[in-house]
Amino acid sequence: MPLNNISFNLGQGGLGRPLPGEDYISGLLFYTAGSLPSGFSASNRIKQFFSLADAVAAGITNTYSDETKATATYLVTTPGTNGDTLELKVNEPLGKVVSLGVYTKSASETTAANVATAIAAVINAGTFTHGYVATVNTATVTISAKAGLGIFLNSGTPISATLSSGATLAGTLTQFTGGVAGKFAVWYYHISEFFRLQPQGVLYVGIYAVPSPYTFTEISTMQQFANGKIRQIGVFKDSAAFASADITAIHNVCAANVALHREIIALYGADLSGTADISTIADLSTLTANYCSAVISQDGGAYGAFLYLTTGKSVTTLGAALGAVADSKVSNSIAWVAQFNISNGTECDVIAFANGVLFSNSSVTDNLLTSLQNKRYIFLRKFVGIAGSYFNENSTSIAASSSYAYITDNRTMQKATRGIYAGVLPSLNSPITLNSDGTLTNEAAAYFRGLAEAPLNQMVRDGELSGFAVSVNTTQNVLSTGILVINVTLVQIATGRNIQINIGYNVTI
Repeated sequence: MPLNNISFNLGQGGLGRPLPGEDYISGLLFYTAGSLPSGFSASNRIKQFFSLADAVAAGITNTYSDETKATATYLVTTPGTNGDTLELKVNEPLGKVVSLGVYTKSASETTAANVATAIAAVINAGTFTHGYVATVNTATVTISAKAGLGIFLNSGTPISATLSSGATLAGTLTQFTGGVAGKFAVWYYHISEFFRLQPQGVLYVGIYAVPSPYTFTEISTMQQFANGKIRQIGVFKDSAAFASADITAIHNVCAANVALHREIIALYGADLSGTADISTIADLSTLTANYCSAVISQDGGAYGAFLYLTTGKSVTTLGAALGAVADSKVSNSIAWVAQFNISNGTECDVIAFANGVLFSNSSVTDNLLTSLQNKRYIFLRKFVGIAGSYFNENSTSIAASSSYAYITDNRTMQKATRGIYAGVLPSLNSPITLNSDGTLTNEAAAYFRGLAEAPLNQMVRDGELSGFAVSVNTTQNVLSTGILVINVTLVQIATGRNIQINIGYNVTI
């Protein structure tokens, strides 16, 4: 028996170190008309991150340093009577009510200016707790909102003043104005959601000026920067409304990259805050944009919902969807219930559409969900009998009858073509021995067949293909055509989109 001691078994994970292979390498494309995070500049717009901490180090934080805080005022018009009390309260997002403290009039406060100074002192004494800050100019108390509330306080009557019964203290309360939301916190959210779903992912983040018009050529710039390694990219557009034309444009950019052996697919998240009725959204099944998918869901009760309310723009679940894709085999759907619960018990536990309408709203019927799925959208849903939130599908923006109607179709094909390309490329312009009649020798055909088969065999071993067939016709005349034809047929991994169970009673079994 060894000496008594304390030993440690060192676990794996948690450091964001990348996995083998490259299927998890992803990108996020953001646009802004404002300032860039500290790690970015006009000549340095793309960064590679291995963790959320890397993004924070580059200045993408949720500290709201790029927002303008809203301000309200309380003008004291009558100092009041000793013992009078005043309480200011603020209604914040998601039903939270915050007290800024209770001021009690004392004998030493004889003027309106004295009272204003004392009210500000009460507010500032609680800043550490509630986050609001007060300043005084004569008899006017100016109250600056706490960080993160963006535009939320600009509308309605979020701040209220309550005086004690019979108080003679009086004042004029002016509601909050001037709040301007920043963008860093939303970018932080999508990056954090990506790494929550794929902790060992690699993420290229590009931040570009808002273009006019949107052409999405920044995708190519980012793919070139990454040497063609980005497999899936999320495109977040919150400076303008969702447009189906964007999806076609994104697809075309992706297709141009595919033609250059820089295979890539895209997820699109855009602003739907102005779309009151989600059923009116465009039908994407009429497009031929299989390299792009549209994500229209959103967190409905946690941080994503808070950002929606404080920015006034759709936040979407783009980062989570991108992370799920990066975490999955190319053949696996992000709608796989056993594999991809998108909620961690808080974020995305309450779900909504990107126009803020909760999934639990009576307007969200099964017929609506079916219609949106038939329109080829990706969104979160719930199931009876199991906790969590799950994507409905992994559809692309093309007819359901297409061979490339799902993200899995495109990722599987792209991985196969990428592997075959890498295997065959060294033999480009190589000598080929022919038979005396100009046809291929069996040895030459077998050699090229083997080059194409090697990566496909690996995909079968990895459970990404069910099978394949590779053939090289020996009768083709390469000498006259200058073209060697290799025929490849793939057999995909199937997805059980619907499961039918036949059940009934019988007197015998």
